[in-house]
Amino acid sequence: MKPIRNINSVQVFSLTAETRNVTRAAQLLNISQSSVSYHIKKLESDLGYRLFHRTGQGLTLTDEGVELAQHVGRGLEMIQTGLDQLSIRAGAIRIALLPMFSSRWLSSELGDLIEQYPDVRLSMHNHNNNYAYMPEPGSFADIGIQWGKGDWNGFEVHPLWPERMALVCSPEYLAKHPITEPKDVTGCTLLHVDDTGMWEEWFDLNGMKMAHSQPQMMLEDRHFQLSSTINGLGVSLFASWLVQEELESGALVSPFCRDFETSYGYHLILPRLKTSSPAALRFRDWLLENRSKADRLPSSPSEA
Repeated sequence: MKPIRNINSVQVFSLTAETRNVTRAAQLLNISQSSVSYHIKKLESDLGYRLFHRTGQGLTLTDEGVELAQHVGRGLEMIQTGLDQLSIRAGAIRIALLPMFSSRWLSSELGDLIEQYPDVRLSMHNHNNNYAYMPEPGSFADIGIQWGKGDWNGFEVHPLWPERMALVCSPEYLAKHPITEPKDVTGCTLLHVDDTGMWEEWFDLNGMKMAHSQPQMMLEDRHFQLSSTINGLGVSLFASWLVQEELESGALVSPFCRDFETSYGYHLILPRLKTSSPAALRFRDWLLENRSKADRLPSSPSEA
């Protein structure tokens, strides 16, 4: 069989054709924008056709680009079907995981899963809480952990356990920015990941409105947020059990010495458009059975 030239460029082209955006394609592929442009130009050079019209509004496919996208789409779909069938047969499960959830809870529980199902093969894929928003989440993982309110269309959604939020900062930050009542937080830098939804909820809960001028900093992920909080860059909201170790060691303090209600939490989600493998369903059932162990999660400082 004649080998396919530039298979990487073909895959890059397919996703760029789908998103019509070099930046978005680069993010989904976890490569640079210049790499995406390189692969597109290489493919165009080899074929002798332009595949995109580049305008101020973005990218549009040429006639040749439309034709190639159709062929590539069908081909990649067949390949994915074959991979899915082999994965089902092999008992493999691709799991979209949030690193902090994995390191602070799931990793300690996986031994039980492996003991129950020794034939299961786990493939872990980290994401920055964007699994529920991917164009084709089923191509990334069979099942995932997502933080939020559980309002994701196209997924089978299972909340894991109710959460309580702890407002925390470093002792040094608290010394420089005394916090004795909720209104004092308006003078602090708010650290967060994704958006300010959790902070807006906290302000509402305390009878305030988060101002547009509120100092804030958006960080890459929860681990970076945690280290930034410990290093005194601002105040953070975390699920209270996630930061119990830091509170006990004194690396972080909780100015209010109590937790707060929240509508946010960890959820187990499965794409509805993808037929779940028996292995993925076993993992779902196992995790939902083991979520009862949430009563072993560390309590808040005021409840310890």
